[in-house]
Amino acid sequence: MEFTALQPRKSRVNTGQCEIVSYMVVCNAKRPFIRRRRVFTRQLIDDVDDNNNDELELEGLEGLPDRVLMFVRRDPVSVLMEYGQTREVKVSFTDIIRSGPHHASRFHTSATVDEETFPQGTGTSKKNAKKAASILALRVMYDRGMQSLRDANHIINTDLKILGRNEFLPHETRVMLASRRALELAEQTQFINYSKDKVVAAFLLENRGRFKVVGLGTGNRCIQYQHLALDGSRVIHSHAEIIARRAFIRYLLKQLAIYKAKEPHAIFTRSHVTQLLQLRDDVKVHLYISRPPCGDAAAFPTITNFPNRMRAIRKQGQLRTIIDDGEGAIPTDFPLPANANGKERLRVMTCSDKILRWNGLGVQGALLSNFLDPIYLSSVVIGSHTGDQRGHVPRAVSGRLKCGRLHEVLQRPYRICSPEIVYPPSSDVYAITKSKQYCITWTQGDPDAEVLDAVTGACAMEPTADSPASRVSKRVLFACFHDVCEHLKVPHLMTLNYAGAKQAAHSYQQAKMAIIQHLKTSGFGQWLSLHEIYGTDTFFEEEKL
Repeated sequence: MEFTALQPRKSRVNTGQCEIVSYMVVCNAKRPFIRRRRVFTRQLIDDVDDNNNDELELEGLEGLPDRVLMFVRRDPVSVLMEYGQTREVKVSFTDIIRSGPHHASRFHTSATVDEETFPQGTGTSKKNAKKAASILALRVMYDRGMQSLRDANHIINTDLKILGRNEFLPHETRVMLASRRALELAEQTQFINYSKDKVVAAFLLENRGRFKVVGLGTGNRCIQYQHLALDGSRVIHSHAEIIARRAFIRYLLKQLAIYKAKEPHAIFTRSHVTQLLQLRDDVKVHLYISRPPCGDAAAFPTITNFPNRMRAIRKQGQLRTIIDDGEGAIPTDFPLPANANGKERLRVMTCSDKILRWNGLGVQGALLSNFLDPIYLSSVVIGSHTGDQRGHVPRAVSGRLKCGRLHEVLQRPYRICSPEIVYPPSSDVYAITKSKQYCITWTQGDPDAEVLDAVTGACAMEPTADSPASRVSKRVLFACFHDVCEHLKVPHLMTLNYAGAKQAAHSYQQAKMAIIQHLKTSGFGQWLSLHEIYGTDTFFEEEKL
């Protein structure tokens, strides 16, 4: 009788299992129970291989985009399962097939997502085969999402045209549908930290009845004090309206960096009054928000008790700051105590107050005011509202600028803008019950949506102390600003730090101080500046460091 010893794999099997395997022998077919023990033992070894072989060996994955390669650093199987769970679709794997000799086996499987089977993944173990299959599925979905996002505005206008054939679509409905469709397309490239319910905001350009979503943002959180950075690398305010506006500024910077006079597709023309560039007369800017902005617009629900209603009326119009680690806002003249851990809290102005400033200064901001006349909103579309908020929004976003003599103080090209405030006939989804830590941002031309951790103010892709700065951070926007300076040949602005470049827009700064003084003398409160408190704008462009 011949016996063959089954040798243990010392590099992969622990000592206890080696002792078990070393006593297993195989003989002829007259002892089938030993064969069954051999099969069981081989399965044990395979399972141990799967658990101990942490080094991922993948085939056919050359040339993966960086955004997909990050899933290798995480567990791609978990990422795919998370995708299915958050999207409420089924994720499974086909039966694993084994090929090749026993000492150099290959395992094969495919991932199936929402009844779609993706290319087969191969690995040196069952676990690695699942990882390979998951990455291939994620890659296909990511590439598909990038293609859709690249054609986002063509898809949006095609959808609106089809819907418009069957029923009349008012302006506000078209803006809401375009914004929501852009979000759906952007989220096709988002595989981690996805949240179904969120606050959404978008900036849209309208030209001859066609809409173009150029800046998109979600979120309703702010950075915590311990994560504040003075080099411009962290995003401080991650509410949807602010993220969308930063994405819009990125779009304007991109357009300025490629601007050529008399270019037929340019969105800018030269102003004969200020000699700065201005938005073309036939291009309108719209802001969509899925719910009323935080602060004065949203601080007053329906109150039926007369004494409480009178107290609420006395507080209407007050400037407020956001509570960074939760919902709500308090007037700027109220002291803000430390949090439960005794740590300092940031005082960040609310979205209502910031939109109010945009309606006096424009949405382009101080940096771009070195090149642009103010860009004002034509309309603000609110997707949903509760209680008496509908009556408070006009006062909050523009009405506070109309009292007094501010209109006489502001000098051209600055003025008080009163955008049309409209609500779609059918309300948007309004299901936010808790602050969301993660938000996304997208600017037209970006290959994918960026996920931002609002608590740390950095990208959520690499949650470390050295996390890369977001696309919409001050540091990255300032680098884009330097590209514009070089393109438009204004080198003197490139020698200034971030705060200095903002101060160089003298007309903007004069209008800003007039608005701040107006709000104070009108009894609305003091505007609080993070730069004045913490020096957040004193950094230079990275190459100048």
